[in-house]
Amino acid sequence: MLQHIRASMFVVAVIAMGGTAFAQSTPAAMPAASAMPASTAPPKAPYFPLPPKPDFSSMRFMLGTWSCSATSERRGKEAQHLTVTYSMAPDGYFIKYVTKAAKVSYSAVGSTSTDWVTYDSNAKRWIDVSVGSYGSYGYSTSVGWEHGHILWGNDSFLYDGDVTSSTGTLVTKISDRKLITVGAFTTVAGLLNRVASTCTKI
Repeated sequence: MLQHIRASMFVVAVIAMGGTAFAQSTPAAMPAASAMPASTAPPKAPYFPLPPKPDFSSMRFMLGTWSCSATSERRGKEAQHLTVTYSMAPDGYFIKYVTKAAKVSYSAVGSTSTDWVTYDSNAKRWIDVSVGSYGSYGYSTSVGWEHGHILWGNDSFLYDGDVTSSTGTLVTKISDRKLITVGAFTTVAGLLNRVASTCTKI
């Protein structure tokens, strides 16, 4: 009975002291990060500001909708009609344009492609990345407008049918409302075929 009373008194005493008896036996708290030696403190992450937005002043006249008529040497006089709509991306880092091509006698269906154009300030060149219907894709680069012309080199694209290579695309600005585009491609047979289009802003 006496042992039970002593044990009860010990528990009461510990509770009254706020658990001091147990607190003394626990490990010391870890020092704050600011108090740690420099050699063991984690490195501070660098701050990266937002990159500057491209200067689209030379491209801004293209914003809006254009009606285009395209012809290919091996298709005779038959023209393909396209509608191209340019818009500025909400974040200001890209110009987006969507091309819708109507079907023609040599293509059972129409097609749609979406291009994203931006400027790489490190490489000092314009970049055009495109994806389109039926798995088509493309990656083109250009140094920009010079004397009313801009030349896009087709760095990478999906080979279509018997097309094996492309010379790129030269765009000539006639006015803020008219563009002429010319290019050429080579077939498996080694034939060079020129293509051309005229676009007028609606």
